[in-house]
Amino acid sequence: MALEDDLRRYLHERPGAPADAILATRLVMRAAAQLRTRMDAALAPDGLHMRDYLALAIIHLHRGASLRPSDLSVSLDATRTQITRLLDALARQGLVERLPATDDRRALQLALTAAGEAKLAECAPRVHAAYREVWAGVVPLAPVLQGLRALNARLHQSADADADASASRSCGSSAGHGTDGD
Repeated sequence: MALEDDLRRYLHERPGAPADAILATRLVMRAAAQLRTRMDAALAPDGLHMRDYLALAIIHLHRGASLRPSDLSVSLDATRTQITRLLDALARQGLVERLPATDDRRALQLALTAAGEAKLAECAPRVHAAYREVWAGVVPLAPVLQGLRALNARLHQSADADADASASRSCGSSAGHGTDGD
């Protein structure tokens, strides 16, 4: 594998580097890109991408409940701008609608249209087949899931700590600069 050969050469020049952590990171990143490509290919006949499909599935799961674009943004690890573009495209295709939120007139909630429900039902078997095909050679899958869950939890904790530190620095940096009542 060229990736591992290149990594070996890189590590040879840097003997103190964390080889396993670097390799694991590169493999996860490469696998994520390849998974996205495979899933997008499975959805291509429907004119969708994986993020579109996931948005439809999440909106479907929240039917009858309030789901705001900001909630979808968190679920899909996307910026609000990315979610706005995604929802604009899905709305143009007639798959999603934005409705006034029942609990806050200023907010929107998301719902699938009948066409969106039908598209989700039509795509699901192909997506599920793609999932099965991709993961078929990875047996047993449980240790992989355990490792990925641990990695995600660790990264989430780290991101929370970074956000807390940043907020703390921001609060301290405005003190005494005339921001109150000027």
